Amino acid sequence: MFDRKTQSTYKPLTLGLMLIFGLMLLAHVGHTVEPEVWFSFKGKDANVAVDASGNGNDGVILGGAQRVPSKEGVFGMGMEFDDSKEQFIEFDYLMPNPGTLGFWFKPYWDGAGDGTYRLFDASTVALSFSIGKGTLVGQREADFVFLIESALDIDALMTVPAADVVKKDAWMHVAVTWNFEDEAFLYINGEEVATKAGIGPFPEFHRPPRIGGNNKFNYRVAASGANGVMDEFAIYGEALSAKEIQTEMDLRVSDVEPEGKLAVTWGRIKAQ
Repeated sequence: MFDRKTQSTYKPLTLGLMLIFGLMLLAHVGHTVEPEVWFSFKGKDANVAVDASGNGNDGVILGGAQRVPSKEGVFGMGMEFDDSKEQFIEFDYLMPNPGTLGFWFKPYWDGAGDGTYRLFDASTVALSFSIGKGTLVGQREADFVFLIESALDIDALMTVPAADVVKKDAWMHVAVTWNFEDEAFLYINGEEVATKAGIGPFPEFHRPPRIGGNNKFNYRVAASGANGVMDEFAIYGEALSAKEIQTEMDLRVSDVEPEGKLAVTWGRIKAQ
């Protein structure tokens, strides 16, 4: 009799908890944003970074950049770059407008130090589009920068003191959004740190963008490449909101499988 009563009480309690969790999950993840490009850097091919989004935007790994175990807060493997501008990943993809780009990064350098570093570059002969420390060799070395600039000197420069946000050997999340008819934003660890309104017009993007130091068009070249470990690099075909960036920052640090995303979300809910 006792066992039957226990079971009859346990079942509705379990169903109730499952329902509550489901509602919390829907409220917390209630968006359908999916990346057009997603490099989780898994795989064994030393020359190919597989696009985990399923869209076939695989990257070519050049200059000796290599996979390493990712630790201290991000999932699986990461991609390690030294300070050479010849270590980078290039992928045949037309950057969208509007758009969003985000990644985790562990620098081997400190934001308070000297030097310029390039983490991402989609510059062309007519457009400088880059993320890193400094805008080019010897300029704005004290700033962490998201720069969009055309050869016609129409620019959107977003900066934050590098010493405040970049710490040697510490993971940080970087995200930027842009809309060439409106505004652009720079986020560090999910927090908006800089914005520029009324940007554009800018010329169209051209293939290919590059993760790391290479600037094949020599438009505002940095002194060094990324010099650190990058993980969970993603590009979206829309300008995400601050809330969406916070959610994606958490969920992108998970397995490709849906179960991995659910586990991360449940962990975050429990923490709240």
